[in-house]
Formats: sequence, structure tokens, C-alpha cells
Amino acid sequence: MVKRMALACLLLATLSLLPVQATAPESWDLEWEIDLGDGYITTHPIIDDDTVYVRTSGFWTGEERPQVFAFSTDGEERWNRTSATTVQHDMSPLLLLPSGTGACGSWPDLVVVGWADGTVEVLRADNGTSVWNRTSTIQGWGITGAIVPDGDHLVVPTRTGMMRLCASNGELDFEVELGLGWRNGISVTNDAFWQGDESGSVWKVSREGNASLVAELGGSIRHTPIQTPSGVFVHVQRGATSTIHLLNATQGTAVTVHQGGASPAMPVSNGRFVVTGDSSSLSTFDCERNCSLVSKHPTITNGEMTWDGGQELWYPVNQPNGNWAVSTINESGNITSTFNFSTPHDGYGTAAPSFGENRMAMGNDAGVLMMYVQERTITTDAEPYDWVPIGGALLLIFLLSIGAYATSVNRIDWGWRLVLLVLLVSTLAITPDLSSQWSQSLTENNTEGNSDVWNDSWPESWKGTQVVIIEIDGEQQVAGGLVGYETALDLTLAAANEIPLEVEVESTELGSYVVSINGEEGSGWEYFLDGERAGQSSDRQSVSDSIVLHWRLVRR
Repeated sequence: MVKRMALACLLLATLSLLPVQATAPESWDLEWEIDLGDGYITTHPIIDDDTVYVRTSGFWTGEERPQVFAFSTDGEERWNRTSATTVQHDMSPLLLLPSGTGACGSWPDLVVVGWADGTVEVLRADNGTSVWNRTSTIQGWGITGAIVPDGDHLVVPTRTGMMRLCASNGELDFEVELGLGWRNGISVTNDAFWQGDESGSVWKVSREGNASLVAELGGSIRHTPIQTPSGVFVHVQRGATSTIHLLNATQGTAVTVHQGGASPAMPVSNGRFVVTGDSSSLSTFDCERNCSLVSKHPTITNGEMTWDGGQELWYPVNQPNGNWAVSTINESGNITSTFNFSTPHDGYGTAAPSFGENRMAMGNDAGVLMMYVQERTITTDAEPYDWVPIGGALLLIFLLSIGAYATSVNRIDWGWRLVLLVLLVSTLAITPDLSSQWSQSLTENNTEGNSDVWNDSWPESWKGTQVVIIEIDGEQQVAGGLVGYETALDLTLAAANEIPLEVEVESTELGSYVVSINGEEGSGWEYFLDGERAGQSSDRQSVSDSIVLHWRLVRR
């Protein structure tokens, strides 16, 4: 009896080892892609009928600046708009405002842009020409949060607070000073506007522009407060952790409902459930009563998330080989399944995809815009289905079935022989894949940097080590002979300590950025590795044992 039970358990374990081919609930085919040049795509594109709108942000050099583009859904550029005065961190999501009429005027279809130089610019959606613009306060940078419509007005999260503008002409309704903001959007209710700030304060602003402090939670609030049946839902960033709070809007009290991981994503709601993400997991909360935790799925997502119109939530997996993930959330709030959606340009990303009529647009930190089309028919050009994996799986199941039957008629020895045969075949089948993965890992780990940018005036002892150049207005300070640093940021801080120079670093969802060196901010800092411009934040950029890291101050 014991032998039969052991054999049954082994049969079940063997079945669990069989290869499973995960399939997406819908089929998406890449129709076209466009490299938008230097700069990240950090916010979701917008698909509207036959047009897709997208913006770039992040690093820029020379004459290059962040831009807003309009493409046809066939990939033809219709117009683009560049701000000659903006700075880095241009990541306020675009707002498409349909034509309308209100008490303060009429307007055509508009694209509303919040620039990091503090400017709100409203463009015609059909040709990209500027309709009006208005400036706001800059402190390091200007607008980084989401602008929201409010009837015939726009409500703008400025760097230092909030302002309400007429949509047709930009006339100021009110402007109020709150706390410093970063990606802190605004929640609109019938009687007020809600906003968080970098000090963890939650503010309520009446429609007359009167501000009141609702709660002081500490940390940083970098998303739009979410209105739920249980109260106001807020996810607070706290260094290596985060906390989730529920605010009673009437009493002004706050309850901590959960502790999460670092670098929270922007939570989303479908009415009853709120979904959060961070550097450790995706989590769902039932907010019909008290926003209690329902389900968790391990992942890394630090940017935007979006529903596809049903029960599927799409979000970027923000890591070096990241892709997009899709989680199905059932009517009880449980995460029932998750599959990865891979593209030809997987890597770091924080922008959610956007959906249109049988179309999906997505962009990543490499600045590549991709348009996918949902195929509803099978074409003659489709690749033939590979029946080998499923055929092999069916054969193994057949052998296991015979083994199970053998045990049922007291042929235990034959049952064990068949199970061992299945284990042997399964091992042989997966060995090539394991070998390939191991070989690829060794190849990646053995890649070494190549330092071509060598100055003959440097000491010979610096050769083969890590060297850092910090250049301000043509004057260079150099530290060399450094060893053992794995990221560009760690190497920079070590060199600054040796020179010495003071370095100020700002932590964001996209990574850590050098804001100032020796008190110099300019329009931003850029860095090069062996003469090649780097393409990601310094804390994520690995460096070799022999490298020349060159920091250069950018001035407008």
C-alpha cells in the first residue's frame, strides 16, 4: 500500500514537470515600430481613432530635446512638437481633450502637455500648433504629474501646488501653494480636488481654491489619490519599503492597511478593487469595505498600470530584461493567472500600453514606440504550429497512464519502470535548454568593458582600473585607480569622495539621477562610458573593471 501511494505521488510530481506552453488570451502581432531617438517613453501613448500620440523624456544632449509626436496608426508621422526650454524629467502624461464648449469658451480637439520647465502647453490635436500656454513655478523642475480635465477647465499639479485653468484660453481660475510634488496627480470629486506631495502630506482643495491639510503620512506620495467606497487610498514611498493608507475624508483620519515593497507603481482601480505594484509584488485590495489585501503576485513594476477594458491588467516589468506582464484578476479580486508579453525591445520600462480598436501601442525606456494589431483571422503566412512539444507531452502522459494501470493490477515493478523511463526522457528533453541558458549566462557575465578613452597625462597605475572625469564648463577633475565598483553611481560617489566633490542624487521610479555636483545643476548632468553616451540611470548602469566614466554638465 505504501509503495502504491509513493508511486502515485511520484506520478503527480512527474506530471507537474511536463512542459506547459503558456498562451495569451489574445493574439497580438507587431505591425510597426519607430525609434524616437534619445530619451525615454515614460508615460503611456494615447490611441484615438486613426492617430497615436506619444511623448519622450529623460536624457538629451546637444540640440535634442523631449518631444511630443502624433503618428497615424499606420506609423506615418503627422506632426511633432519640441520644447526648446524644457529640462529633464519630462514625464507628465499627455491628456487628449475632446472638443467642447463651456462657460469660458469653446475649443477643438486638444492635446494637453505639461512640460518639466513648468509650462502648460495646449496643442491642436490635428496639426500640433500651439493654442495657448501658461507657466508655473519651477523648483529643480516643473510639471511632472498628470493634468486632469474638470468640465471646461484643466486642473494642473504644479511643482509647488495646484492650479485650475480654463481649457479654451488658459485663463487662471485659482492657484494654490501646497507641498513640493513629483508625479503627484490630482483626484477630482464633486466638491474638491485631492493631491499628495513629496512630504507625504495629503491636501484637499475646494473648488474656490481653499486648501486644507487632511493627513501627514511622511514619505512621498507619487500618484493620484484614489477615491474608493472605503475612503481615499494612498500608497506612500518610504525608501526601501512603502505603506498603504486609507483616509477617512470626513474625519481626516488615516489607517495603515498594508506594508509593501520599495518604489511603488501608480495604483489603479476598477471601482471595487485597487491594484498596487512595487519592486516586490503586484497586490489587489478589496475596497468595498476596508481595502483589505486579497491577492499578491511576485514581480517588479514601478510605473504605470492599465486595464485592457476587461479583467486583464497590463504593466511593465521594470528590470534589465523586463517585458510587459498581464495579470487576470477575477470577480473576487484574486490574481488567477499571469503571463509575460515579450517584444523585440525588452528592457527597462515604466509606461503602460494603450488600447484602441484592435490595436495596442507601447513604448519603453529605450525610446521605441511599437504598434501591435490583434489578429482575428488565420492567414496563409502564419507559421505552422509546432506539434512536437504537445506530441511529446501526450506520449509521456500515455506512458504514465499505463504505469498507473499497472499498479492498479498489482504490477508495481512495471509501474516503477515506466515512471523511471518518463523521468529519463523528461531529463533528456530539458537538458539542451538548461545547457543553453547556462552558456548564455556565462557569456553575459564574462563580458568586459573596453576603455578606449585614455589620456596620456594620467598615471600609468590607472591603466586597467576605473577612472572618473567630472567636467564643468570645460574644466575637468579626474579620479582614477578605482577598483571594484559595479554601477556608474557607486563609482561616481567614490570618485567624488576622493576629489572631493559633493554629489546630490534624486531617487525616482526610473532610477537614481545625479541632480548636482559641487552645487552645479545647470539643465542636468549626462554621462559617458568609454566615450559612448549612457542610456539609463546611473544606479542601473553596470560598469566594467576597466572603464572611463565621464560626467558633463549640460547648460541651456
